[in-house]
Amino acid sequence: MAAYIVIRTKVHDPEAHGAFTAAATALFAQSDGEFVVRARERVTLEGETPDVVVVQRFPDAASAQAFYDSPEHQQALKSAGEAFTREVVIVEGV
Repeated sequence: MAAYIVIRTKVHDPEAHGAFTAAATALFAQSDGEFVVRARERVTLEGETPDVVVVQRFPDAASAQAFYDSPEHQQALKSAGEAFTREVVIVEGV
C-alpha cells in the first residue's frame, strides 16, 4: 500500500531552510518516492498556517521510513539547526 510523508513547516530562517530544501531534494531524487505536493500557496481552514506543505509518495511505509531515517537525510536535518520547525507524519492510504 502506498505511504505518504506529510510535512508542515514553519520557516524561521529562509536562507538556511532553502539550503536544507536543496539538500533534501537532491537526496529525495535518489529515493523511490515522488513529490505529490510542494506548495507555499495554501488555504488554512483550521489550525495553524504552515509556511510550506510537502507531500511525498512512496511505494510503502518501509520505503518512507527508510528515506526519513537515512544518515544523509538526518545529517541534512541536523545541519539545518533551528531554521524551521515541522510536523512530519507517515500515513498509508490510496
